[in-house]
Amino acid sequence: MKTTIKDIAKETGLSVTTISLVLNNKPNRISQKTKELIIQTAEKMSYRPNQMAIGLVKKETKIIGLIIPDISNYFFSEIALGVDEEAHKNHRSIIISNTNDHCERDLYNIELLYARGVDAIILSMASDIDDKKKSKYNELLSRINIPIILVDRYDPLLNYSSITLNNRKAAYSATKYLLELGHRKIACITGPSKLLSSNERLEGYAWAYQEYNIPVDKNYIFESNYFHTGGFEAAAEIIKTDATAVFAFNDMMALGAIQYFHKNGYDIPGDYSVVGFDDIYFSEILEVPLTTVRQPAYLMGCEAVKRALFEIQNHNSPKQNISFDADLIPRKSTSHPYGSSVEVRVD
Repeated sequence: MKTTIKDIAKETGLSVTTISLVLNNKPNRISQKTKELIIQTAEKMSYRPNQMAIGLVKKETKIIGLIIPDISNYFFSEIALGVDEEAHKNHRSIIISNTNDHCERDLYNIELLYARGVDAIILSMASDIDDKKKSKYNELLSRINIPIILVDRYDPLLNYSSITLNNRKAAYSATKYLLELGHRKIACITGPSKLLSSNERLEGYAWAYQEYNIPVDKNYIFESNYFHTGGFEAAAEIIKTDATAVFAFNDMMALGAIQYFHKNGYDIPGDYSVVGFDDIYFSEILEVPLTTVRQPAYLMGCEAVKRALFEIQNHNSPKQNISFDADLIPRKSTSHPYGSSVEVRVD
């Protein structure tokens, strides 16, 4: 027979109201000793209490919150898979919140997850952040006494551990690859300029140009939004230039650009070589497979959980930035520019 709150009340000699308040994690002034008695009795009688109630005594709910900007983006889905797998290995559950890349929903979900008693929050910030919104992050996070782990997107002004990619090096290798193929006029579709990761990739793009003693032409740089539609719209502007190649700062924008080129009769890689960033699943199975930078998204998700668990047990530990390297994956979307016979250097 299933144990009820009334059974626990009878066993402990306490009122049903008192038992309910504790097991349902309702505001109360019940002593810690009484709470412990109720939880212990509930467990002994095989009652399944709200996990939050157990957390009142054990100081942990065994739940980690994950906030990501776009669950439909395969890169963030891979991060979520890594988080889920590592959490499962450590007997933890996760609550996933999707923000559609809006800062206000970040803030709302942080408050919501904290109110639900999660032990830590893994956060990939929305891209529409500015100084005013950043101050809101600081104000809110300063009131939250649980570990916050930033993944992929971060800001050095937010004093939290982060799991990131070496964006400069990754973008440098992608741009250098196109330069080695003989391209000199490489259009660049960036992410939002307010995101540090996007600016780091732009620095990597410029670094490769500098190595070849070629000045960066701002007319080839197009700021976008990391969405498929952003790449499609940027491509409409790129065809007005004499660019021979495109480096998009994520695969979704690269796919949007390719869609525009195909729709308007341009050949890939005959008219435009295209390089993406992320190596999402679809990139390999396109009609013309996409050359791209492979981010270890799954491993980054796993590492975020490992760091969260460490900080749960070590509250005052110094914050740490853990950086991953990426790999360039050459495929059929890139070639020498038409008429070029430049050989690719192998360093």
